[in-house]
Amino acid sequence: MKAYLFLSALAWLLMANVVANAQSAVDYATLRIRDPFILADKKTKTYYVAVNNNPSFRLYSSKDLKNWKDEGNCFRADADFWGKKDFWAPDLIEYKGKYYIWATFSGTDGKRGTSILVADKPTGPYKPLVNQSTTPADWMALDGTLYIDKKNKPWMLYCHEWLQVGDGKIVAQQLSDDLKKTVGEPKVLFTASEGPWVGPINKENGYITDAPFIYKAKNGEMLMLWSSFSKNGKYAIGVARSASGNHLGPWTQDELPLNDDDGGHAMIFKDFDGNLKISYHAPNSKAERAVIYSLKDERGRLSIIK
Repeated sequence: MKAYLFLSALAWLLMANVVANAQSAVDYATLRIRDPFILADKKTKTYYVAVNNNPSFRLYSSKDLKNWKDEGNCFRADADFWGKKDFWAPDLIEYKGKYYIWATFSGTDGKRGTSILVADKPTGPYKPLVNQSTTPADWMALDGTLYIDKKNKPWMLYCHEWLQVGDGKIVAQQLSDDLKKTVGEPKVLFTASEGPWVGPINKENGYITDAPFIYKAKNGEMLMLWSSFSKNGKYAIGVARSASGNHLGPWTQDELPLNDDDGGHAMIFKDFDGNLKISYHAPNSKAERAVIYSLKDERGRLSIIK
């Protein structure tokens, strides 16, 4: 009888655990995420994505890229944190054994910039690496992310926002090895209007740059994904190519965008089976969803497989 009761209790606990896990699992396609940046963490064999939960970031984890677990807040701003609003585009990146969130904030003066947060593990808690923007304090800047050059030096790629300069710019800024300081002056790589497919955002002819992300193609070409609005008014992903093979360019632009589903702010990663993936949000509206698709790379020519 005791053995029966024990097995019954064990079965009930196992069933309760299954139900609890099922209830905590969230289908990725239902997640309202703008600017999804997937970290495929090799140490834990787990995928992570951080989500705007102003004034904080919430973290989700997954083992299969389909079912995601809510890990709770991984960063909540203290009262003295310089960033007071926006909390946009958290890029979750591993660098030299630590984990970083690169995200966009606005201060009390309305100036937008990218700040870097740091943690010892992907789930956090994250703290400001330096309590100020890494992008220039007097610029409207956003969408900063990490790039490591051929000399193993870290750089921040980011956008000088169209609201301040009219024709949005993609900019590169070298950083110190500990990511706490800038090294030298920012270097403009290209402007939004250089994209043949790009159209103005308004009657004043503002041109947007969003979300620079460098990808080394299978044929050795250096490509950069970036987003703007096409001439038909849809948000889209552009592809730029470095003629020199160096991140400082010069950069040439593909004639057409990579997608036509009114989606953008993309990044590329490999899953744990080695398959190439692209993640972005679509459509660019109040009904946007995070999407993950397979990505084909044929001699540097990319195509999304839905």
